[in-house]
Amino acid sequence: MNWLDESRRNAFERAESARAHVRAGSVDRGVVVGRLDRLRPEVMKRRALAIGNELILSYDDALAAIRLATQHQVAVLGFDAGEVVADGFRIADYSAYKEVPFTGDWKAYAAAMNAIAEQWIKEHPLGENYGYILTSTSQEEFAKPDVRKNAVEGPR
Repeated sequence: MNWLDESRRNAFERAESARAHVRAGSVDRGVVVGRLDRLRPEVMKRRALAIGNELILSYDDALAAIRLATQHQVAVLGFDAGEVVADGFRIADYSAYKEVPFTGDWKAYAAAMNAIAEQWIKEHPLGENYGYILTSTSQEEFAKPDVRKNAVEGPR
């Protein structure tokens, strides 16, 4: 699968490497790796582009990641869709975090959130050099106050 023009990938990776070098000089808060990130197959990770502690996925890999999340009861809280450019990721669209209220049934919540994310991506396929950053949480991660607050109230 070649979803990203190789020259654009190289320019992005060089710029991201420089940004990471600058970030390394600031306070290191550590990288939080969520459950979905640990579940993704290595081949999917290699095709993705890393930006900070997030992965930009192709259309096909974003859909596969949502299916994987659903199988493992990980909720996709939202996503950013945009164009990969040399100086970063230009957001073209995004989803709201408050699509489905959490009523206490985690399995139903994750399935409903993931169905909405999958439907949106299928209805809005972006072209070459565009990708998706998924924000997700497991039930255990969701129990943490900061994650739950963002899922219920939305990001600031």
